[in-house]
Amino acid sequence: MTMRMKKNMGYCLIPKSRRHRIVQIPVLSKEMVSVTVPRRQHDSLELVSNMIKTLSSIAFCLVLSAPAMAEEFTVTQVGLSYDPPSITVSPGDTITWVRTGGTHDAVHGNPCFEADSQGLFPDFPLFDIPLTGANPTGSWTVPDAAPGRIPYFCSVGSHCQQGMVGEIIVVPREGSRVVVVEQQGLDFIPLEIEVSPGDTVVWNQNNGGHSVHTASDLSTCTQDDVFISLPLDFDYTQVVWEVPENMPETLDYFCIYHCELGHVGTINRADTCEPIDLNCDGFVNGADLAGLLGDWGCSGGSESCPGDVNNDGTVNGADVALLLAGWAP
Repeated sequence: MTMRMKKNMGYCLIPKSRRHRIVQIPVLSKEMVSVTVPRRQHDSLELVSNMIKTLSSIAFCLVLSAPAMAEEFTVTQVGLSYDPPSITVSPGDTITWVRTGGTHDAVHGNPCFEADSQGLFPDFPLFDIPLTGANPTGSWTVPDAAPGRIPYFCSVGSHCQQGMVGEIIVVPREGSRVVVVEQQGLDFIPLEIEVSPGDTVVWNQNNGGHSVHTASDLSTCTQDDVFISLPLDFDYTQVVWEVPENMPETLDYFCIYHCELGHVGTINRADTCEPIDLNCDGFVNGADLAGLLGDWGCSGGSESCPGDVNNDGTVNGADVALLLAGWAP
């Protein structure tokens, strides 16, 4: 018994929002989705057939549950102000400041003092961008790990004292799985977490001055200066980290002020998931279909094309059929 899908082309119109877009649905020819199923597997066939029937009206629109791509934002200097004065971004987004006149800058720090690392936070200040006639624009890309709120100001003359200040709010990217860790006293709760690349970890400060430093050697409280090195205190009450692809199997971290007192934690990389669970969230649903469609036509095997779930060298209808057969929302 063979089930086929008719050729079709359409669009999934998504409600307008900051990270939504119109998604073009690729042509699905009968050669692209054609699977032979033995008659004795009638129940499985019926299940997959039902999924196929609703694919155009439901499943393709579920692609929006996948994490959105990085975005670009613009902040314009207008007189002694930044417009807008506050923006909300996610790790990987890029902010560009644009000068309209005069001599200004955009300096990370609590107004009106530049953020000082004191040797503990090597990336502080996160940015110091001149806005002058010679340098009318400047950009900064939000790193994987960033404070949840990043204040900044103009350090030229008395501009800051006159109110030329701004802030950047960093939040998990829409569609990202979020794992929350609470600082309570000298504990990180939970002590151990499990994540996958693309997930976002958020640490919340509840009392006192602390930090989040990933360790190269936890026994000596030595920071690695690779993944995370940020304060978690009254000025920076939240740390947001989007887990990168190069995260190791186990990553220890500590509070640089209280490491010797046992203020430590561990981040474990989740075990490899099933090929059809493209985002490794434990479900096979529209988010995985989104990832597969994003790789449509990609060739080179599953290493370079995660959507090639059957690893035959091309992302095509056979991969869609395999994903639908394991559909488990």
